[in-house]
Formats: sequence, C-alpha cells, structure tokens
Amino acid sequence: MLSHLSIHQFALVDQLELEFKPGMAVITGETGAGKSILLGALGLALGQRAEADSVRQGAEKAEISASFTPNDNARQWLDERDLPANDDQIILRRVVSAEGRSRGYINGRPASANDLKELAQTLIDVHSQHAHQRLLQKDTPRQLLDAFAGLRPVAGKVKQAFRQWQQSARQLRTLTEESSEIQAQRQLLSYQVEELRELNLSEHELEELEAEHKRLANAETMLLSGQQAMVACLGDDNSDTAATQLAYQAIQYLEQLDDQHPILLEARELLQQAHIQLEEAGSSLQRYLEQVDINPHRLQQIENRLGEIFSVARKHQIQPQRLYAYWQEQEQQLAQLNLSDDDLLELQQQVEQQKTHFLTLAQQLSEQRKNAARQLDQQVEQHFDSLALGRARFMTQVEVLDDQQASPHGIDQISFHVQTNPGMPSGPLAKVVSGGELSRISLAIQVVTAATSQIPSLIFDEVDVGIGGGTAERVGRLMRSLGQSPDGEKIAGQVMCVTHQPQVAAQAHQHFQVSKISGDHSTHTQIRELSDKQRSEELARMLGGVDITEQTLAHAREMLDLVQ
Repeated sequence: MLSHLSIHQFALVDQLELEFKPGMAVITGETGAGKSILLGALGLALGQRAEADSVRQGAEKAEISASFTPNDNARQWLDERDLPANDDQIILRRVVSAEGRSRGYINGRPASANDLKELAQTLIDVHSQHAHQRLLQKDTPRQLLDAFAGLRPVAGKVKQAFRQWQQSARQLRTLTEESSEIQAQRQLLSYQVEELRELNLSEHELEELEAEHKRLANAETMLLSGQQAMVACLGDDNSDTAATQLAYQAIQYLEQLDDQHPILLEARELLQQAHIQLEEAGSSLQRYLEQVDINPHRLQQIENRLGEIFSVARKHQIQPQRLYAYWQEQEQQLAQLNLSDDDLLELQQQVEQQKTHFLTLAQQLSEQRKNAARQLDQQVEQHFDSLALGRARFMTQVEVLDDQQASPHGIDQISFHVQTNPGMPSGPLAKVVSGGELSRISLAIQVVTAATSQIPSLIFDEVDVGIGGGTAERVGRLMRSLGQSPDGEKIAGQVMCVTHQPQVAAQAHQHFQVSKISGDHSTHTQIRELSDKQRSEELARMLGGVDITEQTLAHAREMLDLVQ
C-alpha cells in the first residue's frame, strides 16, 4: 500500500509531505485547485513520462518520492533483478530537471522509468478516464479473469508447457533448415569414405612398405657390398689377405719376441681383441647376407600398393603420411551427420508430444475460463444498478484460437464486451462506453475481483462523473468496500479517489483537500488532510456551494454520521 508521498518543487507545489492509511481516501477541492497535481506527481514516481513543465517555475528540479508497504509480488520482482529489498517499505523516487531530464531510483538504486513502471504495476493500479488505462490493455481481461477464478497456477503450467514446445520447435526448424546442406555433406563424405574404405590402409602400413621397398630396391647392391665386407674380414678360398688372417699373423710375430715391455703387451692385447671382433663382424655379415632377398615380384607388389596410396592422397590433397588419420576423421564426421538424422526424427516426435501436452492443458484452462467468465459477468452486472448503468449487460468473451495463434497464455483471446442498452449491439469495452461509464464498469469489476487481486492499492480518478444523488452514494459505498475485508470488519486494502461528489467523499476513511493559494507574485497548491470538523465544512461546501448555511453543515454532519 502507498504509505507516504513526498513532493518537492512540482508544478504548483513547493513542498508537501502526505501520509496515507489503509482504507478509502478521497481527494476533493474546487475545480482548478489542482487535484490532478497529486496524481501527476504520483504518476512520475510510478514511471510515467516526465516533462520539463513538471518543475515548478524558478526551481532547478522537481523531486517526488513514494513509499509503499511491499507485497509478495513486489518482493519477487526485486529479487529477480537483484535489487535491494526492505521488509518495511519500497521507495520509488523520481528527479526531473528543469531541462526535462529525469532520473529514477528504487530503494536508492538507479532505475529506468520502465523499471519504475513495472514494479509499480505490482503495487498500485490507477484507473482514470484516459484510453491508456489498464482495463483497456489487451492482457488485462485475461489477467482479471484468471485472478477472479484462481487460475494463475494452471495458467503458469500452460505457460511453461508452451515455452518448452516453442523451444523444441525452434530447434526443429533450425535442424530442418540445415537438412539440405547436411544431405549434400553426407553425399560427399559417403563417396570419400567409401574410397578410403576400399583402400583399407592400416595405421603404420605406409612406413612399413617404404622401408621394405627400400631394402628390395637396393638388394643387389647390398648383397655385393656385404659379400666384399665379409671377405675382407674372413677371406675366401682365393684370398690370403683377410683381416682376421693378418691380425693373427701379427699376433704370431709378437709372440716370438721375448720382451715383456708394457707397450708391447698392450699391442698384443689389442690385436687379440681385434681378431675376435673381426671374426664376430664377419659372422654378422654372413647372417645378414643370408637374409638379403632379391625378389622382383614382391618389389612390384609394393610399388603398386604405394602407387595406390599416393594416388588417393593426391586426390584428397593431403600428405600420404596423414591419409590414415584423415580417413578416421571422415568416418567420424559421417557418423555425426547420420546421428543428426536420428536427432531430427527424435526431435520431431518430441515437438509433437510437447504440442499435445500444451494443447491438453490449454483446453482444460479454456474450459475453466469459460465457466468463470459466466460467473464474473453475473457478479459484475449485480452492481450496474447501483452504478447508474441502467440495463447494461457485461460479457466476457473467451474466443478459442487455432494452434497457430496459441500463446504462452493458452489458446484463448479474452475481451470484455458491453451492451449499454437492450436491443443495441454489443461491442468491445473501449469502443462502446464513455469515459465515465468505463470508470464505473471498472469499479464494478474491481469490486468483484478485489478478493483475488494481488494489487493492494487502487486509484480512481473521477469515477463519479455524470452521476449524483443516491447513485453517487452507492458508488462511494462500493469504493469503501474495496478497502475492507469481505465481512466488512477490518480494513484490508487501499482505495484513493478524486471526486466531486459529497456522497462519495463522505464514505472515505481519510479525506484530503486541495486548494490553490495565490499571492501577488506566486501561486501554489496546498494539500492537507482534514479533521472531522474540517470534513464537515468541506462536504458542506460540496453540497451547498459558496454560501454555507447551518442547514448545509447539519446535512454534511449527518452524512458522516450515517457512514460511521
């Protein structure tokens, strides 16, 4: 609820501090006194557009601050945006410079005008005669109907189901749009992979083939050189200069010397070692020569295989050494594309299942809305006589849309229609009724839905235009009832009303008077809360005009006594 309003240098107001209480508050005053200033200042704090002429003449800036008692919806809004929350109050503040620039604050933290407006919608609902009022907004009938029938939890499930369906549907569209490109990629990859599969290259085959090819291609040279080396080491039948024989002869010559000189002993030991190593080298060469294979047929096979490998590598424009790894990469890509087909089929099934689930929930919600709409119409029409709406009829239309027009709120398009007179055609609320009628119809709807409304404060701007007498008194009683619990025993909400009717003003729990004070050089607006005696005088003024008689005062006191 609105608990405090502070206004500084706004329009004709120098400085003003107002305290508001739960229940019904009225704002009265002479025509032109500036009753709209209070609502204009509050509107700025609630995020409405700021104008340079909002600032009082001669001042640098205007500042408006509105304090509210927080409710659950407001706390949730703050939590979702990581804004500071206070258990006791929420303060919306707006500063407007003389140049028309404005700054907004929520609990002391900078905020945009849109943020102020969004948060304000959870705290207060302003009803005026202007076309932008909330009752004429597209989503308001649905919101009021769901609140009236207690359908918000069901509507929440419908919204969640719709979002899941739409998210999967977007994924399906994206995957389907890529399908033609995927098909082309799959066709090319399939051809490439098939060719690589036919080659059937093993991981280290190329290295092994090249090593074997090198041996076979040089077999004759290797065999001749190896034989010569072996003969040099071991000798043959026609040679007496083999290295082993020469080493042996040197050893024999040294054996004949009878000298134990260390150098001589070292030379003899080295020759003995050399003789042994030459024999071992010769044996190794002999074993090597036994393995050397001159095989032209095998060499041709290897050259043919290498030719196939090099040809495929050139075709794919990669180095032969990378051919095996490239094959494995292509196989993996092809597997992923084949998996995309499976995903597409699975996603199609998922989208259909989620769509069916959403439509089932939405159809159930639609039936509940239709039943609730009939009850809402009946209860709203019960107040039409007391609101001087004659034999008007109120109709909540629930139009079921097709699947293509479904929304997060279901498959219904909900609108309020009215028939102002019997025999006349009905039409949308915005097009059929006048501003005064719209305000009173709105009042009737709010009375019916007050028990389920999550907005604790309501403001009605001159809902009594065009009515008077007993009708005005009944309007006042209805607004007073909005601020009380259903049994009328305690004050449970807050209603503010700008009125010209004393019958309405008499019903209030709290009464503010607006007056304009003009001096020689300046004019300013004053707003004050009235005492019981002052209320009697203000009601007498509203009843009797400029000249207030004792009889008029008595009538005003009687009106107040009847309410109490």
